[in-house]
Parts: sequence; C-alpha cells; structure tokens
Amino acid sequence: LPRSTGQLKSALLPPRRGFSLPELLIALSIGMVVIVAGTGYAVQTFKSRRGWMVRESIDRNARFVGISLQRDAAEAGVALESSASFASVNAAADTLSLLSVRWMKFPTPADSIEAPVYPIYDDGGAGPTYPLGVGNCGAECLEVVTTGLQVNMQVGDLLQLRVGTMRRLLLVTGVTGATPGRLRITFLNVASLAQRPSGLSGIALQRSGTSVQQVRAVLYWRDVATRQLMRAERFSNTGRPQSAVIATDLLAFTPRLHFTDGNEAATYNGMDADSTNDGNDIIGLRVRAQLQADRIDPAVNGGERLLRWYEWQVSPRNLVYEKNRTP
Repeated sequence: LPRSTGQLKSALLPPRRGFSLPELLIALSIGMVVIVAGTGYAVQTFKSRRGWMVRESIDRNARFVGISLQRDAAEAGVALESSASFASVNAAADTLSLLSVRWMKFPTPADSIEAPVYPIYDDGGAGPTYPLGVGNCGAECLEVVTTGLQVNMQVGDLLQLRVGTMRRLLLVTGVTGATPGRLRITFLNVASLAQRPSGLSGIALQRSGTSVQQVRAVLYWRDVATRQLMRAERFSNTGRPQSAVIATDLLAFTPRLHFTDGNEAATYNGMDADSTNDGNDIIGLRVRAQLQADRIDPAVNGGERLLRWYEWQVSPRNLVYEKNRTP
C-alpha cells in the first residue's frame, strides 16, 4: 500500500505519454493550412495595394486635368458675347481654346475691374474708314484713346479688336504713349491666334466704331511627341503659346462642342449654310482623354501598361446666360 498521500496520487493518475503520430500529423496539417491561407491573403493584399497605387497615379493625373478644365471653362465668355464667327469657346482636333475679357487688378486686387474698351483715335480723315489692311498709324499699329480710362496694358497682352460686328485677336508687341490721352499699340502681324483670326488683313478699320479690349485666352492641347497635356495663357513675341505641363502619359485628348440643338461637333463654323453650328450656338463642351500608368507592374493588368478613359462635360454659366437672356 502507498505510504503517503503523494504515493497515493501517483498510483491513481494514468501514466504520462507524448503525442501520437496521427495527432502530430493532424496538427501539422492544420498549421500548414493556416500558414498557406495567411500567406495567400498577404500576397493578394500586397498585389491589390500595388494595383491601387498604379491606378491612383492615373486617377491623380485625371483629377488635376478635370479641375483645371472646369475652372477655366467656367470663365469662358465672361463679358465676351460670342458671335456666329467668333466664339468664346473653340475646339479643333486635340486643341481647346477659351476666351474671356481680362479683369485688371488695378490698383489692388480688391479694386479689380473689367478691362476697359479703348476706341481707336479718329484722325479726322475724309472717308469713314482707314485704308484696307492698315491701322491708323501703320500696318501693325493702332492708336487708341485713353482719356478717362485706366490703362494697364503691356507687351504680351491679347486684345480683341472689334470693327462693327467683325472681330480679330491682336498680340501686343509694344505700348507707348503717343500724346496725352492716346496710346500707341503695335501688334504681331499673323493670320491667327488662339484658333481665332488675327491681324488686319482684309479689313478696313472704321474711324468710328472700332475699339480694342484686353482679353484672356487659355489653350489646352496634346503634345504628340511627349504625350503631355499642355496649358497656356500667355504668348511669346512670335505668337507661340508659353505652355506648362498639366498631365503626362496622355494618349488621347478630344474636345467636342455642344450646341443648342443638342448636336455635338469637333468645331464651329459661322460661315457655312448650317445655322445650327455657329459660334453663338455653343452651349457647352465635352472632353475625353485617355491616360496611361506611368509604370508597368508585373503584378498588375497581366504585366501590361494600364490605360483608362476619362470624360468631363462642362456648361459654362456665361454661355448659358447668353442663350437664356431675353433678346
């Protein structure tokens, strides 16, 4: 018989033993299943994150393009009423241009005013017009009256020239004071600027009824060679847009114009027989762009470069106002 309590307990307990082989195999199998499942989840999460980073790089580009387009398009037509052949919005191929009257921050931003309209100086000549294709001080020169008007004009400014109902764009190359109350402006003699007619070729300035006003032009276009979306709102002295890069890896950029009859076209034409595609019939615009990822990831899209299409539709409030106001 056991002589102590400890001996008694030892006698009652079953003998100690280790894990059996089946138990060990079952435990190992369960552990392997957990490890494989966890590893697979981690790998899938890592791949998803890499895919998200690739897609986010495209979306980030697209968001910036959309914000920039909507901001500039919202200002199209500010104080500049479109005509059949001279619209505040235009598109052609992969280029978009937007016009508005410039606001002068003079003398402080709090006192910003709409750029004034400067009538040209009337030299008192016998006829109602100046000779065809020249200004009142030369072939590339205009003198305007500034009496009572604030002046804040400089080289590189863009002017809207109005001769009756006809309009042209002029790029300022020089500004000097002719006499008190008058300003002499020289301009670049080119046929077109910002997708609009430019210069004095083919028109005769009226001694009464001709004026100039500073305007702002914003251009977007795709640089085919670099696959970049460019934006410009200033021009060099040769008429070349001074651009900045808005987006990279751009494969397509297609602006289209919406008209009041519901149709869409690549551009407007106020000179043909169709009266529904005139410049003053434009109500909005639609822009489609295709962007690609800036890098290739073997774990994303089967190792192929990821491509995405984006679309923005804008109805500038100033164009809507033009169409809705009472004639």
